[in-house]
Amino acid sequence: MEGFFRGIQGFGQAFRFMLRHRMGWMFLVPVILWLLFAFGLYQAGSALAGSLQTWGAAHLGLQVPAVDRQGLPGFWDDAKAFLNGARNVVLWIALKLVVFRLIALVGKYVVLILLSPLLSYASERTEEILTGNAMGFSAVRWAKEMLRGMLMAMRNGGVELGINVLVWAITLFLPVLAPLSALFLWLVSCWFYGFSMFDYIHERLRLGLRASVRAARERRGMVLANGMLFNLLMKVPLLGMVAAPLLAAVGAVLADTPKAAATMPAPRP
Repeated sequence: MEGFFRGIQGFGQAFRFMLRHRMGWMFLVPVILWLLFAFGLYQAGSALAGSLQTWGAAHLGLQVPAVDRQGLPGFWDDAKAFLNGARNVVLWIALKLVVFRLIALVGKYVVLILLSPLLSYASERTEEILTGNAMGFSAVRWAKEMLRGMLMAMRNGGVELGINVLVWAITLFLPVLAPLSALFLWLVSCWFYGFSMFDYIHERLRLGLRASVRAARERRGMVLANGMLFNLLMKVPLLGMVAAPLLAAVGAVLADTPKAAATMPAPRP
């Protein structure tokens, strides 16, 4: 519980820490990135949903004669036309929800990948301020950390997407599990969010992938708390995508650095 509390405190102190140490300019980068990404996301999602809707209308539609008929045949023609219209509406809504859900799931990791250089710098700068150890700028080291962040985000995105598809498939056959599935998938998302943020610290410690996973498990309270707040803030339109990644990256260092932890209020018994 102490680690979980420190994770919450670190995230909560991140915004004031960034303003106090003149790191507020960093929020401008995700603003510009999000405006470009949101436009692309809408265009891609609408095009994909439209294509799937056209395919569904062509393959799932009921045949209605072009000539109006009278009596019972005409009644069934009207009924089939109504069902076709209702199917189009339901299909449109369902496809929009599924497509945008999948794109949003992948998209958040696209944003994390594109923000990796900034998040890596924010994490390193925070640690430098807290510990007083000036690491100095190294183009090679910075490029390696940036690449590591991108690869880790891609890896986490792939694993999370695979877990989502598997759980969706199971829930399709066992709908009664839907509430538990939703909670489980939310916690999985929280874990990978937090893990991505703490991996910037692990990279500076020269930890490989397996060692980074072990280190995250040892700090599972902090990692999960960081990811939960990250995930909750991401639900806030625009503000979440702009602020959550930076606050999580800085908050991870504040939670994990002993000097920062010493300044946090002790957890209540």
